[in-house]
Amino acid sequence: MQIQASFRRVLLLLAAAAFWGCGSQEGARSALTGKVGAAGEIVVVCDEAVWNGAVGDTLRSIFDQPFPVLPQYEPWFDLVHLEPEAFDRFWKPHRNIVVLELADRVDTQEANVKIFKEKYAREQLYVVGKARNANALAGALHERSQELLSAFHSIEVDRYAGLISLSHNEVIRDELGKRLGLQLTVPRDARWAKKNAQFHWIDRQLTRMKGGDNHDVQQGFFIYREPYVSDEQFSMGERLRKRNEVLKAHVPGPTPRSYMTTEMRYTPSYEEVLFNGGFASELRGLWRIEGDYMGGPFYSLTAYDERSGELVTVEGYAYAPFFDKREYMREVEAIVRSLIWYEAPETPAAP
Repeated sequence: MQIQASFRRVLLLLAAAAFWGCGSQEGARSALTGKVGAAGEIVVVCDEAVWNGAVGDTLRSIFDQPFPVLPQYEPWFDLVHLEPEAFDRFWKPHRNIVVLELADRVDTQEANVKIFKEKYAREQLYVVGKARNANALAGALHERSQELLSAFHSIEVDRYAGLISLSHNEVIRDELGKRLGLQLTVPRDARWAKKNAQFHWIDRQLTRMKGGDNHDVQQGFFIYREPYVSDEQFSMGERLRKRNEVLKAHVPGPTPRSYMTTEMRYTPSYEEVLFNGGFASELRGLWRIEGDYMGGPFYSLTAYDERSGELVTVEGYAYAPFFDKREYMREVEAIVRSLIWYEAPETPAAP
C-alpha cells in the first residue's frame, strides 16, 4: 500500500527543510588530527564582554534549552567559554567550536554565521559568527538557532554511530536481516532479550563507576511491525496507544504483574521527519514500570516499509538512575537511526 498524497506533500516539505549547508576549508587540506573534548560540549571563543552581553545571552538561550523529555533538566549542550588568546593548538581540535567576533572590518559589515566541518580536526563542527556590533550578531545567531542546534546534535549522534560501527554485533545485525528484513548497528556487547514473531528485544547491560561504586546502566531496543492501514497511524496518539499495547504484552517488569508503559505526567515530544528518503515519525518521552519504581527516557522511530506495506517501529530506552541521561540517549538515537531495509542476496543458480 502506498502512503497517501498528504504524506507525499509532507515529504517534499521535509526534504526542503532538511538541508543545511556547511562551509569548507580554504586552501589545500593537510592530514587532520582526531577530535578532542567531551561529548555534548561546545567551546565558545570570544571576548569576556561578548560572552557576558547580548551575544552570550543569545547563545545560552539556544544551547541551554532542556534536552527533550528527560527526567531531570539537562541542557542540549554544555558551553565552555574561552578567551581568544587562550585558543591555542590544544583547543583547536575540539569537537565543537563556536568563534564569535565583533569588529569593524569589510567582512563584518553584514552580520554572518558560517558553519564549517573539519577545520582543524576530523569530525569537527566549527562555527564562526562575525558582526560590527553585539545586537547584529545576536540577531544573526537567533535567526539560525534551530539550524545550529540541529547541526551540533546531528553530528554528535553521527559520532556515536561511527564509534558503534567500529565494534558492532554482526550476529544480531545478520539475524535481524533474516528475520525482519532490516538491520541495526548495535554494539558488540548487546544481547537478545526476546525474539518472536511479534516482538524483538535487544538488551545491553553496562557498568559505570560513580562515587567509588559500580552502578548498572541499561540500554534496550524494541522492534515490531504492524500493517499500514491509514495516515492516522502516524499520529502521536496512535503511536502512544500502540506503544503501550505492545509493551504491556511483551516487556514485563521485575515484579509480578508489572510491565513497561509510557509516563504521561510528562508530555512526550512528537515530530514528523524525513528518514532514509521516506516519511517517519519520532517520539521522545519517558517510560515507567507499572507496578514498580523503574523509569527513564525513550526514543522511538516509526517508518513505512514500502516493500511489505507495514509500519516498522524501532525504539531505544535508557535506565541509568545514578547518571545524567543525555549522552546515553544520543547513543540510543544513533543506534535506532542506523535502521536500514535489508534484502537477502540471491543465491546463484547451480550450473
